[in-house]
Amino acid sequence: MALTDMLVYADTSPACGERLDLSLRLARRFGAYLIAVCPEEAIAVGERFAKMLRQEDVQGEWEMAVGLPASYVTRRAQGIDLVILGQRTPDHSTGLDAPQEVVLACGRPVLIVPYAGHIERIGETAIVAWNGSREAARAVQDALPLLSAAASVTVFLVNPEEAADIADAHNLVIHLARHGLNAKKLVVREDILAVSDTVLAQVAALDADLLVMGAYGHSRLREMILGGVTRDVLRNMNVPVLMSH
Repeated sequence: MALTDMLVYADTSPACGERLDLSLRLARRFGAYLIAVCPEEAIAVGERFAKMLRQEDVQGEWEMAVGLPASYVTRRAQGIDLVILGQRTPDHSTGLDAPQEVVLACGRPVLIVPYAGHIERIGETAIVAWNGSREAARAVQDALPLLSAAASVTVFLVNPEEAADIADAHNLVIHLARHGLNAKKLVVREDILAVSDTVLAQVAALDADLLVMGAYGHSRLREMILGGVTRDVLRNMNVPVLMSH
């Protein structure tokens, strides 16, 4: 599977440089067309991005967001294979400070990049936060291009409620193996206050460079609970997170 086009949000925050660098590396890897969307105050960023495209020999362009950046990116993303956004930066507004809103509305996979740190690799050691939901299944399928060169993929379950959840995870491991991936299942049962803490602790323990998970809204009681996991992961993440809804 391949990615033919990508969209990255380019703003004036200090974290944007790392996000653009990652998007260019991914565009080169997949031979994808790369579009940067810039808010009105980031015209200089767009012009710098155009130079980066030429220097890196990547096909693409930049365009200015019309209206609210989140709404513009959501609409623009509907014809794009992968959207790349930044984690909310504390004490610095980028014009798109709630990436989960785009995830829930755009119908496309969204890769969210941490605001701190340097990303040397992505998708070599991946964790799938699995709960048997439609959203999680969608995220796994959307992540397959990024997982294509993975050395290991861990399907991670936290306190599964039913045996069927574990059976579904086992079937997912088989599915990933059929895609040529070295996948395994890992189940954790423990008294915890926050599922997100357990997931992120496992990311650190395995030195993972990509977390794949479904994103949840707030329309039903179940999604209110799972939506808290989405919110907490996005607040505390330190590796790229691919989310789908």
